[in-house]
Amino acid sequence: MNTLSDFWFSSPLTTIVVGGGLTLLLVLLVFRQPRSLPLASNENGRLLISRRALHRMVEACCEQVRGVVSANASIRIRGDRFNTKLRLKVRPEAKLDAIQGYLTQEISTIYRENLGLTTEIGPIEIKVVGVIPAEPGF
Repeated sequence: MNTLSDFWFSSPLTTIVVGGGLTLLLVLLVFRQPRSLPLASNENGRLLISRRALHRMVEACCEQVRGVVSANASIRIRGDRFNTKLRLKVRPEAKLDAIQGYLTQEISTIYRENLGLTTEIGPIEIKVVGVIPAEPGF
């Protein structure tokens, strides 16, 4: 134990680095997002959804839209609001303004009807990160 404390306090730089690392670890543990989100609870039990299942639900909704090749969802909870960020890869013929309007409406419907959320839904940010060419026909 004596050699460890001698190492930590051997120089001010080492003390600052070790202290900063421990502080960063503590901050990350306190502010991390939960793995499962509670949707409903009553005297009989609770209904939870995993963060990954929620992401896949939104991604599946996006991938059903014509013109969208793939989707990657990131959902953060700030207070009682769900902030949703979508990264889409689309086909060249995709109508982006129509896709944005449709996905905003559908994701809001998923949150309210499928998940039963009664709180305010946060912003839904859609970012196109790639264009995939159409597959050549025969």
